Amino acid sequence: MLLSGGTVLVLLGFLHGAWYAGVSLYEHENREMVILKDLLNQSASHDTAYSVQAYGMLQAEKAVDIAAHSHVIEFGLLAILLSFVQPFVFLTQTWRRRWVMVLLAGSLTLPIFVLLELKFGLIAGGIADMGGLMVVVALIGMLCGVLRYAGRLDAESGVI
Repeated sequence: MLLSGGTVLVLLGFLHGAWYAGVSLYEHENREMVILKDLLNQSASHDTAYSVQAYGMLQAEKAVDIAAHSHVIEFGLLAILLSFVQPFVFLTQTWRRRWVMVLLAGSLTLPIFVLLELKFGLIAGGIADMGGLMVVVALIGMLCGVLRYAGRLDAESGVI
């Protein structure tokens, strides 16, 4: 489940990056040039507040798209890497499956709500943070399983 979920996340990240490059990138570059020309023209009159605000919003739009794109790919790679260490997670199958579901759900929640942050503000930002928290909690749960595995090996060898 981790391997296929991680692969789907990486694919979604690449598709979002391709969509951004094909649809929004050139429009953002054109808007940036227009805003910078306006800033240069308005610099003599010291009436640059609107252009500075427009430039800030453009940079925020670009940052949100880039952050969502990179988070999806990073979480996908994390899931793929975690799939290789699952044999060393000493938890029941039910608990492993639960942690995997929490990880994958958080991996989708965070980037989706990062994209929606400019539209819905702090509410979307809070939900995105909850998605990140879900990923962290799932990783801690799996770490506990790895520590249990290491303890079991020590107990079997008589070290403890």
